[in-house]
Amino acid sequence: MIFSENEIYVIAEIGVNHNGSIELAKELILKAKDCGANAVKFQTFKAESLLSDQTEMAAYQKENTGSSQSQLELVKSLELTNEQTREIQHFCDVENITFISTPFDSESLRFLVNDLDVPFLKVSSADISNLPFLYEFACTGKHVILSTGTASLGDIEQALSVFAFVLDKGTEVRPSQQLFRESYSKFDIRKKLKERVSILHCVTQYPALFEQTNLRAIETIKNVFGLTTGYSDHTLDEYAAVIGLSLGARIFEKHITLDKTMDGPDHAASMEPAEFKQYIEILNKTHAALGDGIKFMLEQESENYHLVRRSIVASKDIAKGELLTSDNITMKRAGRVCLEPNKYWDVIETHAKRAFKKNDFIEL
Repeated sequence: MIFSENEIYVIAEIGVNHNGSIELAKELILKAKDCGANAVKFQTFKAESLLSDQTEMAAYQKENTGSSQSQLELVKSLELTNEQTREIQHFCDVENITFISTPFDSESLRFLVNDLDVPFLKVSSADISNLPFLYEFACTGKHVILSTGTASLGDIEQALSVFAFVLDKGTEVRPSQQLFRESYSKFDIRKKLKERVSILHCVTQYPALFEQTNLRAIETIKNVFGLTTGYSDHTLDEYAAVIGLSLGARIFEKHITLDKTMDGPDHAASMEPAEFKQYIEILNKTHAALGDGIKFMLEQESENYHLVRRSIVASKDIAKGELLTSDNITMKRAGRVCLEPNKYWDVIETHAKRAFKKNDFIEL
């Protein structure tokens, strides 16, 4: 398993915010590293394999670009060559930050796996129902982060069943939905999925409305599938991520840009470096504050323990041999702890072993 339940992992989504420029891509990589990101993520695609020339741009793309060109024309202008992608990965290696990418077609997937040997892969939300493509992902043997925008629990289970099939049957058996379901029904196979797949809750809107992010789905996904869970965050600030962390998210993906006003479809819904750095700092502080969930006295509380806890003391002068009753003993804060109040019933109705002055600690 790549990701730890005890740590957070932040992916700076550069995506297509490089605007087709290698130099801009490198500048974004340096900014992401400076902000504390664990990885940077790009998108690898052949526009002609991904889109028909009849596909219109999404509403947010039209608004953010101010253009009426087709989505194919837009995406083609943002396509990186294999050489450019190789150069970007090398730059990441030199700068000691992990390079990953989302492939959108079979050729790009093979390039990322066979040529670049990326440490893990990201599946776009748009491909969660693309079972033949998911089968190709599963056959690589790479760990896969599965994004779930627009998906239901049934969609996620169907996607996971593809990976279960490859874990169960290998790559020599002809795949089918029936065999996918049969493999996923095996408890031992589902347990192995944790080593191969992580899941991100995602809302496919740019930007996503904070009030409609359905963050409790993070908890649901984690509980239902038992896999490392995260959040692909398209909101405009850190609030949703902080809540997501509290609900169990450990992987976070967030778009980064140098300037939200730059030309391009995703800049407006991205964070500038100063915001991104604060985003990661807040996540790290929140993660530290959450602790491990075990209730015990914390180190910072220890100096106050003796000041706030009560002890059993004499409420008036008591003679040796006198019967101890609720009339002559009480519980007070006394600067240190002697007999705590839970010993009250061991003390009551016994005889004083010595004389006590008012406020003396009672001894058994």
